[in-house]
Amino acid sequence: MAHNPRKTLVTLILVAGVVWSLPMQPGRDDSRTEPATYSATDAAEFRISSYRTTLVMTGHTRSALHEGRLSDAARRLFPAHETQLEFRPLGVAPAWWDEATIGLVELLAGMESPDAFLTEDTLRIRALVENETIAEERLQRFRHLLPTSTDLDTRINLVDKDATAAAYCEQQYAAHTTGPIAFKESGTEMRMSAYPVLDRVIALADACRSAAITITGHTDSSGSELQNQQLSLARARAVATYLDSRGIAANRLITVGAGSSLPIADNATRYGRSINRRIDIHFESTP
Repeated sequence: MAHNPRKTLVTLILVAGVVWSLPMQPGRDDSRTEPATYSATDAAEFRISSYRTTLVMTGHTRSALHEGRLSDAARRLFPAHETQLEFRPLGVAPAWWDEATIGLVELLAGMESPDAFLTEDTLRIRALVENETIAEERLQRFRHLLPTSTDLDTRINLVDKDATAAAYCEQQYAAHTTGPIAFKESGTEMRMSAYPVLDRVIALADACRSAAITITGHTDSSGSELQNQQLSLARARAVATYLDSRGIAANRLITVGAGSSLPIADNATRYGRSINRRIDIHFESTP
């Protein structure tokens, strides 16, 4: 049977119109142009911190099973805490990564206001404990889960339950380490992962209201130093604006833009540059 070309063309136009009018499938957003914030080539890292009744756990995982074990450990060991979990699948993490990250959750469960950051070659822990001897014994038992070459940086302070509020705040300041506060590329808009970190800062600022809070922005060495200084200051001010909106008095907030002048990693590598792009937050008691 011969086909009528005109009729065929009309039919195709009608079909195209129907398809165009259908809603997009859920779970797909073709308007999303923002690149992923990590890739399979990133170095593995993992952070866990707790303050009052909030537990924040972020970082790379090797499998769905690994994530499930971490979630179970958080619920079991921090039952009274609200948990905020942000896992990033990374299949190239080392073989010891699963047990070490789960062991780290178990280690910190016996500490007060802990904050720990684990990479493939370093472990940093800040926390308060009531018994330093017991904490040291537990740390040594945990140590065998890490490679012998791991660089340990631990600052575990003894908390005195009879101490004054001012003394307790000083201990909290010493134990505080700013978590990763990420921004969208070349801008001052924070990524969602920054807010749990800042909420922990807000909780400490609320508990210790005599503290002045210095917010210092840093960049990597890309671009001109004038641009870096301006961007680092703008990001510090963005953090201050958020803290102010959450009830932290603006006269307590000091913002500084350090540009690329204070690197803590090698700017010659992609990973080093990502570490240097950071916000530092420092608490200091005022008279």
